[in-house]
Amino acid sequence: MTDAATSQVSLIGMDQDQLTEAVVAAGGKAFAGKQLAQWLYGKRVSDFAEMSNLGKELRSQLASRFSLLTSSVVAREESGEGTTKLGIRLVDGLIIESVLMRESDRLTACISTQAGCAMGCRFCASGQLGLKRHLTAGEILEQFFHLTAVVRQESPDGWLTNVVVMGMGEPLHNFDGLMGALTILNADWGFRFGARRVTVSSVGLPDRIRQLAEQGYQFNLAISLHATTDEQRTALIPTNVASGLKKILEAARYYFETTNREVTFEYTLVGAANDTEADAHRLAALLFEFPRANVNLIPMNPVEGSGLKEPTDQSVDQFAAILQDAGVNVHVRRKRGRRVQAACGQLRLRLEAK
Repeated sequence: MTDAATSQVSLIGMDQDQLTEAVVAAGGKAFAGKQLAQWLYGKRVSDFAEMSNLGKELRSQLASRFSLLTSSVVAREESGEGTTKLGIRLVDGLIIESVLMRESDRLTACISTQAGCAMGCRFCASGQLGLKRHLTAGEILEQFFHLTAVVRQESPDGWLTNVVVMGMGEPLHNFDGLMGALTILNADWGFRFGARRVTVSSVGLPDRIRQLAEQGYQFNLAISLHATTDEQRTALIPTNVASGLKKILEAARYYFETTNREVTFEYTLVGAANDTEADAHRLAALLFEFPRANVNLIPMNPVEGSGLKEPTDQSVDQFAAILQDAGVNVHVRRKRGRRVQAACGQLRLRLEAK
């Protein structure tokens, strides 16, 4: 393969063995593979010139054969609520989103795993243009480089503390790309993110939830439930017809029993669709025997063309109160990003419309 061809291949997303092979192929010693991994993942350096303990000739050879960042930030929006959203253009021109959320002493990266989404949730802007393609492990990880740059503009020694895989796309639909990225994220030679600081959010793909449980990691799992009957859920999430609430809850229980990690159920409240007192009581009943479950209530952000409406503050408070009275651990998630129309997927829609 020629240098011109290999220069389109990024080192980001390679594991330690692959990085060592790349170093050796470029004329370096095998031990330099560990040094390269430290620069890329430990220090998140995206410029060969900064990798000072690699020989100049080796850096030159690597630069001629491989890329580092293949994506670029094309838009940045601040919500005024501690949230920064980035629009990131991939090498083929597709756009994804990544978000930095600041809260107390936590700096959380919200990352995407797909360009678009195939799940078709009516209240989410991410899937309005459908699924374009899966992201590679490297493209998933590049988002950390872009978000780290935002953090270090504010504090040179700043580091991301938590990761939520809740951006564009269904993570478990892109299982290979997801696990490739999470493996590097968790590894001692990688980003060194403890599994318990990582949350994977899924619309609920039962077989994939079980597969994730069997990977040997203690990632947190969040399941987007959003309804209390199959008829209601299918109306909001068309892919529910292939799974159903019963199988999703059984897979969630399996995940808990296998990993001993709490499962969080995300519930987007949609006005006059799933936010009634009856819905709250049914949700409490569904989760009554579920071990150590958490519920995040999310008042819907307005999505143009969805035909859905936001819940009232009264219905949100009433829903939460019913769950609390039933002994369910519940949190109402504060809306982030509305001031700049930056709910998930909306920045990408505006950029692609241009």
